Amino acid sequence: MQKFSTSFIILAAGIGSRMKSSKPKVLHEIANRPIINHLLEKIFNLKSILFIKKIIVVLGHQNELVKSIIESNFPDIIFVIQKRQLGTADAVNSAKNVIGKESDKIVVLCGDAPLVSSNLLKKLVKESISSDIGVVGFRAQNPSGYGRILRDKFNFIDRIVEHNDANSADKKINLCNSGILICRTNFLMNFVKSVSLNINKNEKYLTDIIKFAKIKNKTITLIEASENECIGINDKEDLAMVEKELQESLRKKAMKKGVTLISPETVFFSHDTIIAKDVIIGPNVVFGPKVKIETGVVIESFSHLEGVIVKKGAKIGPFARLRPGVIVDEDVKIGNFVEVKKSRIQKGAKINHLSYVGDANIGKESNIGAGVITCNYDGKNKNKTIIGDKAFIGSNVSLVAPIKVGKNSKVGAGSVITKNVLNDSLAVERNKQLNIKRKSKKS
Repeated sequence: MQKFSTSFIILAAGIGSRMKSSKPKVLHEIANRPIINHLLEKIFNLKSILFIKKIIVVLGHQNELVKSIIESNFPDIIFVIQKRQLGTADAVNSAKNVIGKESDKIVVLCGDAPLVSSNLLKKLVKESISSDIGVVGFRAQNPSGYGRILRDKFNFIDRIVEHNDANSADKKINLCNSGILICRTNFLMNFVKSVSLNINKNEKYLTDIIKFAKIKNKTITLIEASENECIGINDKEDLAMVEKELQESLRKKAMKKGVTLISPETVFFSHDTIIAKDVIIGPNVVFGPKVKIETGVVIESFSHLEGVIVKKGAKIGPFARLRPGVIVDEDVKIGNFVEVKKSRIQKGAKINHLSYVGDANIGKESNIGAGVITCNYDGKNKNKTIIGDKAFIGSNVSLVAPIKVGKNSKVGAGSVITKNVLNDSLAVERNKQLNIKRKSKKS
């Protein structure tokens, strides 16, 4: 592909009132990642094949919050502010002072369309090399709400009509505008500074560029994409629909890599979940961010994992919760209704049921009995529990941290352990049992 310079302008200034949320629309999450970050990742993926001059994000509503989230994940983004919400053409015009003349072309994208792929953007740039404008359109099953792309008698793009401005004949057309276009820089910036205001909507439409281009005898190319790639998010219903689409894609990718999903439609991945082949995942498993699963792992149903590394041959669940900071080594067993947080469970250890382990290091081949709790929080500080190799902790034991239990040691059931336990020792703590005869009731 010819490496002429390309800049990107992402429109993310809208209030998003239909989301019914105090959170900016582009910060709502899909697969545990803000909507706009999905789009930015696709652009950054193109840097190896495109000469990308600038990436500009147009902000408005809660701009400082949106800016901080983007900056924490992506470097070298240029931010501009759209002072008044006067439509898409005005939003692009907001970038006039930073765009410069170095870029041959500009790609304009909507910040609320996270399913746009790197391949589509690459295709857009490639197929519009010789044209002045490239427009991405799609065939919609239900085109209601979308702008329609109208063609002339030669099948070239004639104009784009917004849904609210379309007549009955226009509304029967299912070729819709995605809001994505590429344009020669000088032509685009000359257009947006002079486009007129639509009186009915009090907005300046970027789509009016097609009429302007026709008057100036500019060449226009249509690039067709799938409807799924072009879905924009306007409300919570759209958010759920896009989440569904992305989850289906993530499941397919996992299965193609050799992951077994017993009930695929019930498993939910994060955008960054890493799973090796020969992993078996049961129904209703949820992966939060930063999870890595190595080969041969079995994750039983109704388990929740976040910020976790699970190594070869481990077995998790059912009904297990692994919270951030957990490393599960090879051949570990973490069973039902076990919660683990910020701990390392070493090779061959077992925590089979009904236990809480937090801020701990569990040694190799140790066994943690039912109902064991590491009491890691004293009301002010989090404290560490260290259990040596091949230790045995009996049922319903409370280990009051900071504490160490030595290797090959045993702790008797029901004990509250407040002092360190030496290697090869037995620790038992319990009050003397009293059996008190009950008095019989008088008749």
